[in-house]
Amino acid sequence: MDAKRRLRQYAVDVINRKRTGFIPWCLRIIFRFISIFYWAGVSIRNWVYDQGWLCRFSPPVPLVISIGNIVAGGTGKTPATLMLAKEFYNQFIVAILSRGYRSKAEHQQRPVCLSNGMGPLHRADVCGDEPYLMSEHLPHALIYVGKDRHASSIMAVQAGAQVIILDDGMQYRRLARDIDIIVMDNNDLFGHGHFLPRGFLRESISSLNRAHLIIVNHIENDEQLRLAQARIAPYTQAPLVGTSAVSMGVKLFGSDEIIELKGKKVALFCGIAHPEYFKKSIIEEGASVVAECHVGDHDEFTTNALENFAIQAQKSDAELLICTEKDRVKLDANPKVALPVAWLQIEMKVISGSGEWNTFIQKAKRDILKRI
Repeated sequence: MDAKRRLRQYAVDVINRKRTGFIPWCLRIIFRFISIFYWAGVSIRNWVYDQGWLCRFSPPVPLVISIGNIVAGGTGKTPATLMLAKEFYNQFIVAILSRGYRSKAEHQQRPVCLSNGMGPLHRADVCGDEPYLMSEHLPHALIYVGKDRHASSIMAVQAGAQVIILDDGMQYRRLARDIDIIVMDNNDLFGHGHFLPRGFLRESISSLNRAHLIIVNHIENDEQLRLAQARIAPYTQAPLVGTSAVSMGVKLFGSDEIIELKGKKVALFCGIAHPEYFKKSIIEEGASVVAECHVGDHDEFTTNALENFAIQAQKSDAELLICTEKDRVKLDANPKVALPVAWLQIEMKVISGSGEWNTFIQKAKRDILKRI
């Protein structure tokens, strides 16, 4: 792990109080002071938009849906975007606009067309791991990647889009939308209750009142959703849906065959915001985790780093290396390392609130049909 990654991870550990002592205590005070300026900037920006003092572009399509969150990273926006897009995919022309965080496309002047309805046209390192993943799952969707979602929306309109889904769009208020969906993590609904960098909030909790629907991720049953709703209710009247990531099986690289993990000793590697969720899924598959290697969210493993980890994992009697699907798209199709490499496929499913979800989807479809 390079110095930048170590520093980033150290800051996260300080926020999560995994670092103790005088220096972390001082840093939390400094972070709290800086967070006041972050809060002020966000509040002013939202107030200006709410007053109508900044123009917003309304793409001439039947429906624009934004999926976002009020905290930084790791709530499950990409699985939620996929779950939503699949509801419209077979009936309408769907376009997804993504920033492509930490990708080459993010830094280009014009957005990149990742998919024109025929699957991915670029590699994951060009467009980002999450957009690439969506283009694999939704090969007939239109997918555009870049910071300028205004320009992306114009490209989508020109290509005939009937539904635009703005991925991670809550903070991108320059683009008008008909529907705002907010995704929240049930294990940390309010980002430690502080703005960045003291906590993980990047929007005021009161911004939940902009939501038309709230997806609470990592819900296991109806009772958990009721408890979450009691905490969220003071800020919004939007309906709630509880979801969870459901394992669709573990596959070896280069194979579609699902392999059995029960009783196997495995080593995990990933570059996601919450590796603990990945580990939990693998343990539920019946495997014993004997080694782990984590890098920052969206970071990737070099061939040398993966080979070194495989050698270390062998010393712990690991039989297999396993990564997430998001990591898979950044690796070679057949990694040449000391152990076989596999990946976990997951899919977001509605666990609680299916009635609210179906009502929301049906209304959205009726709105599209009225406007076509």
